[in-house]
Amino acid sequence: MRIRDILIKYLFVAVLGFIFHFAYDFFNVDFLKIIFPQNESIFEHLKLIIFPSLILMLLELLLMNNRSYIFRSFISGIVVACVFMITAYYTYSGIIGQNIDYVNIAIFFISIMIVFYYRYKKITLFDSSNSVIAFIVLLLFIEIFTFYPGNIDFFK
Repeated sequence: MRIRDILIKYLFVAVLGFIFHFAYDFFNVDFLKIIFPQNESIFEHLKLIIFPSLILMLLELLLMNNRSYIFRSFISGIVVACVFMITAYYTYSGIIGQNIDYVNIAIFFISIMIVFYYRYKKITLFDSSNSVIAFIVLLLFIEIFTFYPGNIDFFK
């Protein structure tokens, strides 16, 4: 895989994540909160990593001849990137006591880099069947708490 191809795909996911950030407010259709964040919580911002990455994964599965490790490495990268995003956000905001937008944006871009690192190094956390289970659990977690958020700051 050439650096140019990786950069184009990285920019695709980053730009799509940026568009997703504003899509729910733009369209203001209730069912769109399934894939677009509906508020500024860190939980909702996980969708900015998950769904653009899944779109790229589906495109790669459809268009690439060598499909080995695509699904497992993307899912592994998405899971690790989500954990990183949550951990980095709460660590820095807890230490300094405030939320800084440019740091949040940097965390977003680093999280996308994590997805690509796992994808292109073909690193997998799960074997074939477990990656499907991890994928389903992650999507269920995101969708259930989108419609039934807990009463903690993580969801607000």
